[in-house]
Amino acid sequence: MNPVRPIDSPEAMIAAILHFGILPFFKCGVPGWSVEELTAPGCWIFEDDDAVLGPWDWKIDAVREGDIAYGKFLGGKAAFATVEWYRELMNWRRSQPRWRMAVGGRYRATTAHDKLMKRLAPVALDAIRKAGALEARELRLICSAHEQAPVKKNVMDSIVQFLQMGTWTVIGDFERVYRGPDLTYNGWQRASNTTPDELFAVPDLPVATASTRKDPLATSLTPAASRARLIAHIRDFFPDADQKVLEKLV
Repeated sequence: MNPVRPIDSPEAMIAAILHFGILPFFKCGVPGWSVEELTAPGCWIFEDDDAVLGPWDWKIDAVREGDIAYGKFLGGKAAFATVEWYRELMNWRRSQPRWRMAVGGRYRATTAHDKLMKRLAPVALDAIRKAGALEARELRLICSAHEQAPVKKNVMDSIVQFLQMGTWTVIGDFERVYRGPDLTYNGWQRASNTTPDELFAVPDLPVATASTRKDPLATSLTPAASRARLIAHIRDFFPDADQKVLEKLV
């Protein structure tokens, strides 16, 4: 059993994320390990009467916490992770040839999807790195200019997901969108995409101070050891979790 207070507020949601270190937003095949399953009754569904905003809105507070990454980086689904555990995931993912396509790594892309990622993921990542943060609509314009043809929204969504799965990018912030004559907020948000380095303020270290300031995303472990440590950490909370499920997620 995990002594976690039911999520009924932004503060409770952040506390749950900090408790687990890494936490999927939706059910993921490990019973009890998700924001969805931990949310108090009546709080999961977003309500527009301002009485209960729910996790869909509370995730904004979590992203703005400063020590929490959010993106589609667990099995292609949304999840949160503190910097301590995100860096282990990052160390593993960035070692894998498929995800290294985003930085021009060698990978034999055989499917139409992977060929598209190999071509456009580096373009999108380079643009994000140069700008610091970009929304998907801005990335669509950049990728469309590169392709000299319109890039559809669903294609751009796939590119963003690919970059998040590769741990090259995360959600930097959300902007609440207010619509209609009364400027009503119905849960619609716009997300910006940034890099983990930008989010966690990885310092550009001068040689003289490099030994005294630590990169928060650095780990001394090998990629395989980072993955094993992360899976073992999840097992500390869920000892009966299916190994294949964990390996698929991580």
